[in-house]
Amino acid sequence: MTVLNNLLARASGEMKAPGKDMRKAIATAHSAATYAAIKERTGIMPKGLSRAERNDLKARVAEQLKYYDKFAEQAGDMSDAAVAARAGMYANAIRTTYAAERNPGLPFYPGEGTECLTNCRCSWQDDGDGSFTWVLDAKESCVTCLDRASNNPYSIETKAIKAQTDQERAMH
Repeated sequence: MTVLNNLLARASGEMKAPGKDMRKAIATAHSAATYAAIKERTGIMPKGLSRAERNDLKARVAEQLKYYDKFAEQAGDMSDAAVAARAGMYANAIRTTYAAERNPGLPFYPGEGTECLTNCRCSWQDDGDGSFTWVLDAKESCVTCLDRASNNPYSIETKAIKAQTDQERAMH
């Protein structure tokens, strides 16, 4: 989690206000989260991404930029505090990207489909036996996260895809 916390701190520093630089910061942060998670999962810093990983990264960035463009249109009418809070949400969104690449094949990731959105502080714990536990945030959790935890444990749905991606990486 130290890697993720460092990425979040760096992203938060770069995403302070709307503008062209923030669009680039969003893309850069998600890319860094992808590479860091793959390195943590495989033990190897990837020289590049597989086609599936590139497509997933592009989709995640495009989703964030869709929301960001609406935010940028409204930012002039918002207080400085509201702009800062909203910008922070874009930095926090890299948690989802990181978690998805760290443990691909799980049914959902922090912030996906939750009321807490990018403020989600829940996480996956690898139980070491092929199962994963949805760990609730120690301070608070939304209804969706509570429901997810009540269905523990979970397992990776697409082990073959993860293995194939790791094989592709080893060949490059």
